[in-house]
Amino acid sequence: MKTLWNQIKFQKDLYLTGGLVMLGMYVFGMILHDFLVLGDDEVTGVLCIGSMMAMIAFGMMMFFFAGIHMVQTFNYAVAMGQTRKRMFPMYTAATLVTFLVLGIFMKVLNVLEELRLRLMFPGLEIENFMEPVLRVPYLLAFALVGTAFGMLLGASISRFGKTAFWVWWVVFMVICIGGPRLFHYLTDYYADSRMTAFVVRVIEMAVEHAHAFSAVLVIAVTIIFTGVAYLMVRRQQVNV
Repeated sequence: MKTLWNQIKFQKDLYLTGGLVMLGMYVFGMILHDFLVLGDDEVTGVLCIGSMMAMIAFGMMMFFFAGIHMVQTFNYAVAMGQTRKRMFPMYTAATLVTFLVLGIFMKVLNVLEELRLRLMFPGLEIENFMEPVLRVPYLLAFALVGTAFGMLLGASISRFGKTAFWVWWVVFMVICIGGPRLFHYLTDYYADSRMTAFVVRVIEMAVEHAHAFSAVLVIAVTIIFTGVAYLMVRRQQVNV
């Protein structure tokens, strides 16, 4: 437990940076929301835009800053004599705790924003589309996948240098932007092909069994990413 607590203390930069970035985007989103609403005389509802902006910042920090921080911590820990076998699981557990704490902070911000909207705009309908996403099972899933990816990203950077960061960034953007476009391309131009039928069937099965599918996917991704990350760093030389 002492080793885990020390790793948690080492991650104060993650807490500070993540919290400040989330809070900054949260305030910016609320100011933008109020500016738009107060300038519209026909508005019938309000949105939790601040929470949405904070969630985007949380996701970006989770998936990328954690990996960079992991490289620095790994190098110094091993250089100071800590074994990779002991350091890696403790740092992984500490990162998971960090993301869970920031996730709870995100939930608190969302509750406060909804309360603010009720007080400032009584009578208007509040659309809090972030509330379902911030439930405990989803926060845990985000934390597990984010931690696992952070370890994999850090291991990749430690092994292959900064080029690995940009490769992962390109992959991330291709999936986020190109994935939906590829699906629409298949359904629009190859609606009768076997590939399109297979993709559509997989999506239908995922929707029909959403909870089980999501749980299996999260567990699989967490195990695979974390396992690959450990295999990459267990004999990696440090660069201090």
